[in-house]
Amino acid sequence: MNILVTYQSKTGFTKRYARWIGEELSCECKKLSAVDAAQIAGYELVIHGGWIMGGMINGLEKIKSFHPQKLIVFGVGFTDKKEVDMEKWRTENKLSDIPFFYYEGGMNPEKMGLMGKTMVRLVTKKKPEYVDYTKKDKIRELVDTVKAL
Repeated sequence: MNILVTYQSKTGFTKRYARWIGEELSCECKKLSAVDAAQIAGYELVIHGGWIMGGMINGLEKIKSFHPQKLIVFGVGFTDKKEVDMEKWRTENKLSDIPFFYYEGGMNPEKMGLMGKTMVRLVTKKKPEYVDYTKKDKIRELVDTVKAL
C-alpha cells in the first residue's frame, strides 16, 4: 500500500509521532505545507497528524480538502488521555468513520508563542514549563490498524 504521513506541528511533538509512524510503516513523512492535492491523489492512504487546541485538530480541514483516497488521523495534545472525550473531538472535527487516535505530546514554551503560553496560564494557573510525554510505543495501535488494511 502506498502511504504518506503528513503533519502539522508547532512545538515538535506531533512531528516526532509522525516520523515514528513513517519509520514503522516504511513510508514518506512530510509537513502538510509541503504537499498539495495532486500529490495526495497518488497515495492510497494518508495518515495526518495535527496538534490539538480547543478540541480542534490542526491541519485537518486542509488535508480533508485534498480528498485522500483513505484517511487516518491522529491528534497530539497536552491533555491526559484518560481525560479526553474522544467522541466529542470526533464530532467537533467531523471525523465520522475516519479512524482517529490521540497521543499526549508535551509542552515547549520556547516554541509556543505568547498566545499559547497565555492559554496555558489561564487554564492551569501555572507558568508553562517544558515537559515531554511522547513515547514511541503509543503509536502501536495506529500502526497495527494500518498493517491490518
